[in-house]
Amino acid sequence: MLLCGLVMFFNTSLIEIFTRLTDYTWGVIFGVAAATVWVSYGVAQKVLLRRLASQQILFLLYTLCTIALLPLAKPGVISQLSDWQLACLIFCGLNTLVGYGALAEAMARWQAAQVSALITLTPLFTLLFSDLLSIAWPDFFVKPMLNLLGYLGAFVVVAGAMFSAIGHRLWGRWRKNEAVVVVPRSGE
Repeated sequence: MLLCGLVMFFNTSLIEIFTRLTDYTWGVIFGVAAATVWVSYGVAQKVLLRRLASQQILFLLYTLCTIALLPLAKPGVISQLSDWQLACLIFCGLNTLVGYGALAEAMARWQAAQVSALITLTPLFTLLFSDLLSIAWPDFFVKPMLNLLGYLGAFVVVAGAMFSAIGHRLWGRWRKNEAVVVVPRSGE
């Protein structure tokens, strides 16, 4: 399902992705790298939760990321932002703090499969709000360049990821609900 959904999602850009090294291709490469880091983070956090509290893990994560990204930072750019852009930056920063805090608590309290099932919904909400914001404020937000097949592909990818995360539980419930019919043998 994942491969089929990805092909559907990228249907308008497949040739560009595999033939030219454009900004779009780099975005896909960085997206795959980010997904790999996400998986590593999730596994590491689940292991670290045995010894550290979720707040300690977040503090460690924020500190290490700050140290790693500080050489690339250009703080002077912040003073060049408009009020709207600054408000968006502050919102994104606070949203990141709250989001990762909620994720850390969820990982501490729930099974990884349950957390994964919720996380897989993020791309669908991103597409939904990208469309809504581009309609509400077309000067500030660009409409995603997806056709109907692309949206369907996003849904297939998310459904496949969700099914792989919690499908075994659903499958077990369906198997339990199946009625067992005893067929008498001849002569009985």
